[in-house]
Amino acid sequence: MQADDARQFPIGRWAGQAHFSAAEITDRIAQLRELPRQYRSLTESLSDDELSRVYRPGSWTIRQLVHHVADTHGWHYYRIKHALTLPETAPGILSTVNDWAAQPDGHDAPVAPSLAIIDGLHERLAYLYEHLTETDLQKAYYHPFRQIDVSLAQAIDMVVWHGQHHLAHIRLAIGKGGME
Repeated sequence: MQADDARQFPIGRWAGQAHFSAAEITDRIAQLRELPRQYRSLTESLSDDELSRVYRPGSWTIRQLVHHVADTHGWHYYRIKHALTLPETAPGILSTVNDWAAQPDGHDAPVAPSLAIIDGLHERLAYLYEHLTETDLQKAYYHPFRQIDVSLAQAIDMVVWHGQHHLAHIRLAIGKGGME
């Protein structure tokens, strides 16, 4: 992995697998439940200046990363609910929310409300995933950003990867002193 890739994808790129065992799904649910605590632990005591740090030149700030996770994991939840309620592969919902990070609430707002969203949302996601059947986990939706059909089993793996991916960005920004 090149140096730029190592900072942009510090835990590697998401590599979806076709099948997941029940133990793997249980593990992903546990990781999903743990993500909010990790975000809180890393960010809630940071000053405004610290929240403005970036992990590489031109990247989002820590603040924007927290808001982005709240936004995108919300869309993840809606995509799953959509897939569960449609008889066929659900069409894509919203192609990307990356531009949302540049809006005033993503750029300047305090992180506490987004941390609260992450707390509640991940609890709801974990509860939902715990109650899905094997048939439910095989249901799919079209992911417009990745341009692939994603099963709900793959979706939990993707959302956990996404959360850990941005946690790694935050750790880089904090651990390396960030970049102004």
